[in-house]
Amino acid sequence: MRNLTPYPTPAFSAQVEFAASQSFGLGISGELTADVSGTPIGCPKKAGKVANVFLSVNKCGKDDTDPLQVTGEVYINSVTCLTTKPSIGYVSGEDSQQKTTKITGDTGIAAAVVNPDANTYNPGDVITADLTLERTTPDTEMSNPVIVVELEPNLP
Repeated sequence: MRNLTPYPTPAFSAQVEFAASQSFGLGISGELTADVSGTPIGCPKKAGKVANVFLSVNKCGKDDTDPLQVTGEVYINSVTCLTTKPSIGYVSGEDSQQKTTKITGDTGIAAAVVNPDANTYNPGDVITADLTLERTTPDTEMSNPVIVVELEPNLP
């Protein structure tokens, strides 16, 4: 049954849906063997701010002798909105496994820190992302990396 309680505004449910579902993402299907730079991931339709950025991989790869790491970066109109970039690195001795910077406490990860002085956007701004890979010749490549930008639009 439908809730008959009055809402604060006639468009309340649309406002909640709009605010709750805003995010942009860049995902690469398969193995990541080279950098991905300047990829447009979205154009917001309302002004707001970048609330969070996180990075995930389906498999973190495996290389017990050389560094193996992916780092993300997010730009609003070619200006970074991060003070600390999210990164996921293989930790020697571990299996190639799913890792994310969304949940703290895992080894080999660094969470993003959003710059509050550079995280606002306007309608029509272009948000882009980079994935930078550090690798030599790993035993197992990283696969299916995704960087997600969580947006917090200004409510009316």
